[in-house]
Amino acid sequence: MTLIAALVMLTPMCGFLFQCGCDWPWSGLDANCNFYKPHVEHKCPWCVSMVTGVLATGLATIVGVLIAVMPLWKISGTTKQVSVRIVLGLSAFFVVGIVTAAVAAIVQQYQLGIGSYLV
Repeated sequence: MTLIAALVMLTPMCGFLFQCGCDWPWSGLDANCNFYKPHVEHKCPWCVSMVTGVLATGLATIVGVLIAVMPLWKISGTTKQVSVRIVLGLSAFFVVGIVTAAVAAIVQQYQLGIGSYLV
């Protein structure tokens, strides 16, 4: 469940962090991303660099899923345990995603979204 949720939220998270135009899968996904606009000065860091994009999003997804499946604690009740694991996995996904987005924005001197606070 964590993997599916992370994959669905990945593109809107990109749009939120970079203000690039990426959106939910049912709202166009990356169709409005500034990466596709030829005269835009600053293009989405995750789309411009395939290495940065794959490393950042892959790392965030893998860490989130690993946190969700690791047997770190015992919680009574299967429903509670599943819910806690999903919440912790998605939290890890977002934290790693934000950190890697910040690094990508700094490295690529991206001036929009999270980059406007860092560069």
